[in-house]
Amino acid sequence: MNVLILTDFSETSTNAGKYAVDFLHDKEVNFHILNIHNFNFERFASKGLEKELVSTLDALQSTVDSLGEYSKPKLHKFDLILSSENLIGAIRKALIDKKIDLIFIGAVSQNEHAHPILGDHAYEVVRKIKCNIIAVPGGCTYEKPEKTVFPVDPAVLAVQEQNNILDKLQFLQSSQFTLLEIKDGDIKYPNEDNRDIPFETPVPFTRDLFREIQRQFHIIFVVGKNLSICDRLLHSRHGFSAEMNVEIPIFVYHG
Repeated sequence: MNVLILTDFSETSTNAGKYAVDFLHDKEVNFHILNIHNFNFERFASKGLEKELVSTLDALQSTVDSLGEYSKPKLHKFDLILSSENLIGAIRKALIDKKIDLIFIGAVSQNEHAHPILGDHAYEVVRKIKCNIIAVPGGCTYEKPEKTVFPVDPAVLAVQEQNNILDKLQFLQSSQFTLLEIKDGDIKYPNEDNRDIPFETPVPFTRDLFREIQRQFHIIFVVGKNLSICDRLLHSRHGFSAEMNVEIPIFVYHG
């Protein structure tokens, strides 16, 4: 398995790296640690460029070494990627070059960014990169995800498709899934009984519901094509106000 961890050397991204190692503790994994740095290649900046490059590489190598020491399994291997491309371009290149299966990214505080839960960069990655992504909140320590909540919009994701996703999911096999059917306004959805896993009665997605989800579950599982649910969770324009925080990881599934 090939896994990409995004780092900007912050506590939040360092925490996401440790969560990734813990989450995949029993799997054979090649971890690729990606840092994106905006180097100034103009001629007048050439004197300081070498120093900046060496300093950034040293910081990235230190991150790789720290994760290597943190990782207990011998199944884990680590290397570094330093890029001066834009965020999305650098990730897309890594996806192809390294055959990435899963991405981990830190979810910063909404007090620092416009998007209240994941922050600007993580939201952009979730919406533009078609790869499975786990966004890990700062300060969130790993706890085996024994209970997973799966919010679904039946107008977008039919029951059979929900079941098919879970049947072929490579992660969270030991977790107990609960489907949470999200009610959109006054829309009534047909009641379908051919489900393989528990589900809740359709409910409106409120702040109180989100607080309750975080009390009851260890991780939130969202399908990337459920754009309305992604936006409720991830974007301030459609979702929660700046008072809301996320305390458990969000797994965005792209297949």
